[in-house]
Amino acid sequence: MKLQDIKKYLNETRNWYIVLTSPWKEKKIREDLDNKGIISHLPTTYVQYKWKEKIRKIQIPTVNRCIFIYATDSEIKTLRVRYSILPLEMIKIED
Repeated sequence: MKLQDIKKYLNETRNWYIVLTSPWKEKKIREDLDNKGIISHLPTTYVQYKWKEKIRKIQIPTVNRCIFIYATDSEIKTLRVRYSILPLEMIKIED
């Protein structure tokens, strides 16, 4: 998403939500959301894996099966048809 698009969308009332995804589908779903003009964030980290004596560094999601989106109520209504969405307030963080 371009900066111009973000500035246009920031004038509307938005909230943070979590989109629940299938395992290992986070990147593809994020691309779909970006193509629809939804502001989204997928935190990732790099890890090293060893395959057949080779060490490779790959990028994986930090939070499995979750994408954070910043959307309006009308956008959420259209997205709920295809995705499971939770408001960020519903998530309980334990210490």
